[in-house]
Amino acid sequence: MSRLHPWLTRVARFLLLPVAFAGSCLMAGAGRTYTLAVIPSLPPVALHKAWTPLVRDLSREAGVDLELKLYGTFPEFLADCEAGVPDFIYISPNLYFLVHEKQKYLPLVRSSVAISGLVFVRRDSPCQKVRDLHGRTIAFVGPKNVCSVITRYALASGEGEIDYNASFSGSTINVAKSVLLGKVDAGAILDAKQAGDFVEKSPDFRVLLRTPKIAPHPLVAHPRVPRADREAVVRAVFALAATGQGQTLLEGVGLGQPTGADFQRDYALFGDPGYQRIQRP
Repeated sequence: MSRLHPWLTRVARFLLLPVAFAGSCLMAGAGRTYTLAVIPSLPPVALHKAWTPLVRDLSREAGVDLELKLYGTFPEFLADCEAGVPDFIYISPNLYFLVHEKQKYLPLVRSSVAISGLVFVRRDSPCQKVRDLHGRTIAFVGPKNVCSVITRYALASGEGEIDYNASFSGSTINVAKSVLLGKVDAGAILDAKQAGDFVEKSPDFRVLLRTPKIAPHPLVAHPRVPRADREAVVRAVFALAATGQGQTLLEGVGLGQPTGADFQRDYALFGDPGYQRIQRP
């Protein structure tokens, strides 16, 4: 029997190799923390309040450790994304196109509710049509905000083609204030749930132009994130959407009624030369 011991030992070691390998992989993945960066569309305090409970629930549901990463400025956010620093990003459609070009971030999910841009004036404005804004001043949030990009594209093409002076106000609220106070002739914002409703239902404003609808902000992942972890996050989003509390959290950040995202179908349109001229002046 003593002669069998070395042979049995070798067999046992061979049989245990897959178990040991799998165990080492699990241990390596278990300690990994992924960053989830969010586009600074609101002040950090507001984003922290909206995203912290969602990131917590996504981490629990997906079984991965997600860490929220917020930015104080647009340039800082875009520089990090173009360098491939964040593992996951919630990003605007037009900026996703730019980031995809450099880092090939993979689209995961987005809201199924399409978005569009609005160009509006004061109710008592003499401008009745878009062409009446020719030579006038239009306020936008910022040069690379999605509402600015898609409305400027619409104003530079088709029936809405006009020359105008662009003013950048920094936020949706500031755009609305500038129009209301008569500092500018018109404003351009995103037809998002709160902002779009505010303008369209307000007795103080009139909408002159609504751009074609496009796919909204996606949640994307860097290719270095293992496929299993990417799929776990996607499953977690859909699992949360199936609950009342989870759906509320998702709607609060723009991911309500989630659906799968696809680069070619949803975001390749920003490769159009007209969009490129706006985003890369």
